[in-house]
Amino acid sequence: MNQATAVPTDGFAYVGPNRIHFVEQGEGRPVLLIHGAYGSGSEFLARNIGKTLAQRYRVLAPDSLAHGDSDAPEDAAFYSARARASHLAAVLDAVEIEQAHVIGYSMGGWMASAFATFHPDRVASLAIGGWDVVRGMYTPAAAWGLPMVTSQILNDMVRRDRPDLIAWLRPENEPGLCAAIDGMNDLEGLADGVARCPAPTVLWIGREDLYYDAVAGFAAVNALPVIDLPGDHMVMLEEHGAEAGRRIIDFIETNAGA
Repeated sequence: MNQATAVPTDGFAYVGPNRIHFVEQGEGRPVLLIHGAYGSGSEFLARNIGKTLAQRYRVLAPDSLAHGDSDAPEDAAFYSARARASHLAAVLDAVEIEQAHVIGYSMGGWMASAFATFHPDRVASLAIGGWDVVRGMYTPAAAWGLPMVTSQILNDMVRRDRPDLIAWLRPENEPGLCAAIDGMNDLEGLADGVARCPAPTVLWIGREDLYYDAVAGFAAVNALPVIDLPGDHMVMLEEHGAEAGRRIIDFIETNAGA
């Protein structure tokens, strides 16, 4: 049976007291696929983008801390950008992979930028989606007339507009989830890290995404290519994920050969 159609296999990585769950599917060069807030590795791998990538690559999709089957500690120190980068490094270490193509969306884009900043030598290529690496969630905050986006604000919005995305949450894990979301406001040094990343880098974004203008501006200043697709932050991923996957594959094959 082709690995891309097989049931994903599970694994665990350990960082200090915390256990990071991940799923793996496919064969070929390794890809680290990083989901957004309220998602999981299994959920992201099951989306069209994950299925598309797993047809060509060995895809490792971790559950971010406080998501999926990973631990959900309450201590904010576990959710800094540097800590998040260490979690991704631990997943690669668990399967004895030194370097991978790194693809992240939304919160996963923030984590990908952190990994490129703190572990640039482990990045074969970098694809950051749905995320402003300079201002992060301060960009939608400005559009909404807020000083910043906190976990309480975002959780309330998701419960109101997309309750399906948060239906998995258990009460005992909510403090950890809040710490995870608030940790996304740790942006120091990440934009410079992405700009200096020696690996081929592409940004991918929906044309109606609140982040679009910021992403396009950062790309122009740093001479980075942009994959732009129809839709807003969620529609692009949900309706055009397969196309995003194909275009990211084209970027990898063209710019980061075997």
